[in-house]
Amino acid sequence: MRYSMENASMKVEVESLGAELKSVLGKKSNIEYMWCSNPEYYKRSAPNLFPIVGSLKDGVYHYQGKSYKMGQHGYVRDVEWKVEKKDENTLVFTHQSDDTTKEKYPFDYEMELIYHMNGNRLEITWNIKNTGKEKMYFSCGFHPCFSCPVHGEADKSGYGYDMHMNGNVICRDFDVESGLALNSKSELKLENGFAAFTKDFFDNGAYVIENNQTHEVSLRDPEGKNYLNVYFPEAPLFGLWSAEKKNAPYAAIEPWFGRCDKEDFNGSLEEREWGHALAQGACFQAAYTIEIAGED
Repeated sequence: MRYSMENASMKVEVESLGAELKSVLGKKSNIEYMWCSNPEYYKRSAPNLFPIVGSLKDGVYHYQGKSYKMGQHGYVRDVEWKVEKKDENTLVFTHQSDDTTKEKYPFDYEMELIYHMNGNRLEITWNIKNTGKEKMYFSCGFHPCFSCPVHGEADKSGYGYDMHMNGNVICRDFDVESGLALNSKSELKLENGFAAFTKDFFDNGAYVIENNQTHEVSLRDPEGKNYLNVYFPEAPLFGLWSAEKKNAPYAAIEPWFGRCDKEDFNGSLEEREWGHALAQGACFQAAYTIEIAGED
């Protein structure tokens, strides 16, 4: 079921399946800022990723002598969440472990996803609590995809990412076929902090960016205006992505608290790079903010 809220700047819609953000409509511009989930390119708009981000080597992780199969990005994006609270500015969705989830992921947890409108900003907060008796190992992340172009152009040529940083971006190389990280790294060259889109910009898959290189990325239009800003002050990694070799009309900015396995990884769940360990009764918070410029 889809739930909505609106203020003077925006109308927001969130689907209870996966607690997935489906629409951010600018009230002044009438621009739809979220990707429309057209399955020709990508059937989702902003899935929430847990307990893994990206792909596992061979589609399997190992924990305490057992092996568990899991698809890319985990499973909470495909479960029905409960609406815990709805008021004029806030939507709160909750999900907790059960016998079905424990077949895939043998931990007890409770979590809530909070969507809060604050003027022309949408603040998204994910609280995760370990309700089990043992340490819980996980990764999580956000995968919002944004409309690009937004002014009726034929494609997104002339658009690009403003990375809000000096120098170039160091990217972890990524294998599209396996969905795994490589041991090598490459540079994404910027011009005054800007990475311009070309028709082949995303042909080699996602840009995997580690080590807190920036905590703000914007989408810029051909007139040089940043029409959408994404802030992720605590996320140590992020991804930039659009459908490979399709010149698709969207671009993702993905704050991550975890990453796919490397191609040569042979360890257990506890040893996954960029993963998190949560003690019994402890809570973990992940958050990011979407700001739609010109709608304030």
